Amino acid sequence: MKTRYWILIFALIVVICAVLTVCFFSETSASEQAYVYSDGALTMTLDLKENGEYRVRFGEDWNIITVKDGKVAVTSASCPSQDCVKHGFSDRGAPIVCLPNRLTIEFSSDASYDALIG
Repeated sequence: MKTRYWILIFALIVVICAVLTVCFFSETSASEQAYVYSDGALTMTLDLKENGEYRVRFGEDWNIITVKDGKVAVTSASCPSQDCVKHGFSDRGAPIVCLPNRLTIEFSSDASYDALIG
């Protein structure tokens, strides 16, 4: 009889571990909005559910931002290095930055994500 209890307890622990693994390591939901800052000021808020193309100017410089299938990218820019264009499409994580044109694209995040980071 004791062996059955140990098997039941072990099976229960395995199920709990499996559920926790799925909860913690599953892919988090993507952001729904992106915030475009030009020279530190919020220029526009992009809804990632709507595809579109937007032009952001900073003096003589410009960036073209494309929203496609819930992801955003800088697809063209007047800067010489083109690092922001090489970043590609993204929907979460590190911001997309164009230093010469003073452009930053940040993503909205869940409160639970912020709690994990600190």
